[in-house]
Amino acid sequence: DHVILTYDVASFYPNLSIKNNISPAHLGSTFCKVYSHLYDMRKSTPKGSAMNAALKLSLNSSYGDSGNEYSPLYDPQYTMSITCSGQMLLSMLIESIIESTDSKLLMANTDGFEIMTNRKDIDIVKLKVLEWENLTKLTMEGDTYSAMFINNVNNYISVTDKGKVKLKGMYEYADYDKLGWAKNHSAMVIAKAVKAHLVDGVDYEE
Repeated sequence: DHVILTYDVASFYPNLSIKNNISPAHLGSTFCKVYSHLYDMRKSTPKGSAMNAALKLSLNSSYGDSGNEYSPLYDPQYTMSITCSGQMLLSMLIESIIESTDSKLLMANTDGFEIMTNRKDIDIVKLKVLEWENLTKLTMEGDTYSAMFINNVNNYISVTDKGKVKLKGMYEYADYDKLGWAKNHSAMVIAKAVKAHLVDGVDYEE
């Protein structure tokens, strides 16, 4: 009778800055204009392309560098304004959903969350998300999971209702030539065995 719904905000921190005209004090509104231009450029490039990845890095590292005292973007008040307002807005949506439905929060991170909700309440959840989007001018991206195997918020396996498997953190593996250096934890056979056992029903010893 229940289903797992996952939601995350599209380019959350950059869009908090853009939509609310929040910028490092010494850079003024020009910062948001350039930020908005970069975001529009990223949306126009294919996902998975090198250009899309480069623009994503530009957007996210600009926010990150606002907390770096050696960066020309440094402004701690800007950093905390984005972080705190973002977490409060996300918490507000989660609270609204839980108070209005028979839903259980499974986990939440910086820019999204997963909830288990009764199928009869799905339309209410979608309505609450839409109301939140209209209020904040931010955009939510969502999906439906048929299963989740959660170690913690950064390490889990999820399976969509269409059968697509997402491997996160310690469960992630791929061909060596396709896996980024930062994600190569080696001992890939362990993650493959866990996925095969939990998702495909194959004995992990096999």
